[in-house]
Amino acid sequence: MESFDLGRLTDFDFEAVCKDLFEEELGLRLEIFATGADGGVDLRHLRPAAADLLVVQCKHWHRSGRAKLIEHIKNVEAKKVAKLRPQRYILATSVSLTKDAKDKLLDALKPYVKTPSDIYGKEEIDALLRKHDQVVRRHLRLWLTSASILNALLAKDIVTRSQELARDFENTLRTYAVNPSHARALDVLENRHVCVIAGIPGIGKTTLSQVLSAHYMATGYELVEISEDADEANRIWDDEVAQVFYYDDFLGQTTLAEKLGKNEDSRILSLMKRVSNSTNKRFILTTREYILAQARQRYERLDRHPFDVHTCVIDLGDYTYQARASILYNHVYGTHLPQVIKESFADPHVYRRIIGHRNFNPRIVALTLTDSALRSGGGDSLVDDLIANLEDPQRLWDHIVRNQLGETDLKLLMLILSFMSDIRLDDLQELWIECGEPLRDLRRAVNVLDGTMLKSVEHQGAVHIGFHNPSVRDYLVNYVQSDIGEVTSLIRMVKRFEQIEALWLVFPAPGGGPMAEKYRSRRDLLECAASTVFHAEPVHLRNSSGKDYVRRAWLYLEMGKDLGSEIILRLGFKAASDEDTVLNATDSAILEALLQTLAQSGPLGEEVLSNCIEWAVEWIMGDLSDWNLIEEAEDFLNSIQHYDPGAEVSQALALLDSVRDDYAETAFEDWAQTHHDPNIPGSEMKGVIEHYAANGSTAPFDMDEYDTVLQRLDDFDATYKSTLATPRDEGAGPTRNSAREVESMMQTLRMPSE
Repeated sequence: MESFDLGRLTDFDFEAVCKDLFEEELGLRLEIFATGADGGVDLRHLRPAAADLLVVQCKHWHRSGRAKLIEHIKNVEAKKVAKLRPQRYILATSVSLTKDAKDKLLDALKPYVKTPSDIYGKEEIDALLRKHDQVVRRHLRLWLTSASILNALLAKDIVTRSQELARDFENTLRTYAVNPSHARALDVLENRHVCVIAGIPGIGKTTLSQVLSAHYMATGYELVEISEDADEANRIWDDEVAQVFYYDDFLGQTTLAEKLGKNEDSRILSLMKRVSNSTNKRFILTTREYILAQARQRYERLDRHPFDVHTCVIDLGDYTYQARASILYNHVYGTHLPQVIKESFADPHVYRRIIGHRNFNPRIVALTLTDSALRSGGGDSLVDDLIANLEDPQRLWDHIVRNQLGETDLKLLMLILSFMSDIRLDDLQELWIECGEPLRDLRRAVNVLDGTMLKSVEHQGAVHIGFHNPSVRDYLVNYVQSDIGEVTSLIRMVKRFEQIEALWLVFPAPGGGPMAEKYRSRRDLLECAASTVFHAEPVHLRNSSGKDYVRRAWLYLEMGKDLGSEIILRLGFKAASDEDTVLNATDSAILEALLQTLAQSGPLGEEVLSNCIEWAVEWIMGDLSDWNLIEEAEDFLNSIQHYDPGAEVSQALALLDSVRDDYAETAFEDWAQTHHDPNIPGSEMKGVIEHYAANGSTAPFDMDEYDTVLQRLDDFDATYKSTLATPRDEGAGPTRNSAREVESMMQTLRMPSE
């Protein structure tokens, strides 16, 4: 005989279950009251005759037990019932009741409880649930506790893994945090009836599909789990029954070839079409997006299908600050960790490190906390483990790279890795050809990887290709470091200067880092590549500074020194010795780095340094047309002054003071004229005022004009006095309100669970 674990229900859940049960049993519509001081009423039915009142009182006292329930009814509820004077009173409780207990309750509640049959204990509630299975289907916490109920929901002629699925759904509903992908997927299902949920490993595809399935089951749909092929759904299709078909990893978790059998592509599409044309059916599928891309390339039927209108892609952008916090909170709250460890996650210094991590991943959070019972140590060690797991993306990407991607796909990943940022698609195509590969293979690889390990974005009118998230690059760096063969392959791909730069700066090689030794073992290859690309035209990277020879000279001097390569050093010194290199600089920070490297490069470096300082001063003083440039020049000159054995830099600083005063005087005159809009931006004017106020120096302007200028700053430059009151732009970070809400939620971990 079926029994239900009512203890899993909250107080409100129990009232809702009772409402549905008694509506079915009595054939009446009942009104449910909000949780709180109920005055003796949880549910009621009021007929047109006002005195004809039916009251149902729900007591979810499974923790307190029978004796306390009887005492409470006698001392509290009986008085409330007497005031209400209902025509009929029904008591429903999650406590098991003996005949003696029922008699005591009946005596306490007479004459409003007419017979013992109007007192429902756990056994009677179970009996009603068995009688009204449609009520069970509407309440997920009920059916998730029972294998036989789950089997009734699933098709009888399909071999199911009901217990496992029940546990999965139960855990999912306990830890799920609503995010924008839920609304998008639900919209697709309501409008198209079919939704393919795609995304990278660990991003939450299965979780979302289970929550969506639960949503439809709560509205009366029957769940049909598909595990082998689409024919499972067709065999138990029932036109009269609302059904939601659930097909997790429908293209497989590993390789595509392992999943799709003969004509399976046709059967899947036929089922999708059949569901799309049925008003009482829903079809939820999940897959990793790169596998979907592979399938569309391999199977012509799949390629012709408009998957885009049926696809909901989950990405990291769906996990807002609050959503990440809720995921962490739900998992910590639901674990069997000692209370003291749970409380450690209430510390803002702890949870902010986790939810703000660049590689935040729900799967890593779940796996780390689930396995925590096997670990020893306190909360600090668990938090450190979780951060370490977020830092190490290998568990997400290793199986894909080593077992599922073809050589062409991996080569494309390595080529992207050889640049420090996204690369323009036309440059990528040119490089691909230079590497001796056909463009059709590039198009194939991009289609397979785009949306999972890679992403394509439009930037300034051109398509750029880069990694989908930082964890992909992190993994590939580790992957290359562990294999000298991959290091060699990566060096052989170098066709542009930006690739040499990435090889040196992305990998831990500078200063004799771990990769330096591997590079030394392939020094001949690096020297050949470096010599070839030093004068190469730049590729179009996002935020690229173009052909900057200062950067090239600095990098080659650093590389040559660490690798002990005279060839690379000579290239660096030659460029640094060219006046045009310095006079065409684009970045004062890189120019400063070059001067510092020269100062540390022995006699030859010191010889080149003398000329470079002269050219650097000429370059930085060449454009002092606004306040920001003046301040940049001052910072630069102060930073290189100790490299100058002469007076070149000191003289430039003295001249700069005069230029600054002239600019400030002009700026004040401009802002003091009230009959026209100022030509100088308010932000610069603010900088002028702050400079003279901070340095205590005599201002080169009439202080009588000071108040006028400040008033105009208020009027024309809202940032001057309102900066501190203006909420900061936090991008993907938290707003003040969301940060407070998260803090309030996390603090409840300090309160012991009942």
